[in-house]
Amino acid sequence: MKKILTLITVILFSFSFSQGKLYIKNYSDYRLEMRISAASANNCYPYAIASMSFGPHADVEIPDFNSSGPYSTSWAVKFTPTGSPIHQTAPSGILSTISPLTRWNYSDMMTVDPNTNQSPGDPRFKMGDPSFITSCGYGDGETYVDGNFTDVFWFYIASENATFLVVQPS
Repeated sequence: MKKILTLITVILFSFSFSQGKLYIKNYSDYRLEMRISAASANNCYPYAIASMSFGPHADVEIPDFNSSGPYSTSWAVKFTPTGSPIHQTAPSGILSTISPLTRWNYSDMMTVDPNTNQSPGDPRFKMGDPSFITSCGYGDGETYVDGNFTDVFWFYIASENATFLVVQPS
């Protein structure tokens, strides 16, 4: 009986602190090429980053690192500021372990014309959660950028534990 109560407590605890979903809403005619990361809200580590690509008009929900395919199956994970990254292929036990400890926090993204594979002239979009940008040392990062051809929004809804990256035509 004690083992069952312990197991139930662990399961409930893991659900109460989860990575949350990442929603990519691309309403533009451009492909999105980005590096996306998630980190601990407490001290920025563990930290995971991956490169991803999303087509025009993509409407994507990524529940966690292990569910990131077909957009990315390769993640670099760091546990300390001075440690070397550990490369993980999803699905991975390490990715499962750090998922409840992290939250989506930053994206360095560019728009690409899918026909020419060239940038349409938009700036590089460095988007992120303001609480992480300063504390984790990401330098610049915004919640809204008005580009030349697209506008990009980044926001987090705590009640849903969901992060949104929305791209729309200017």
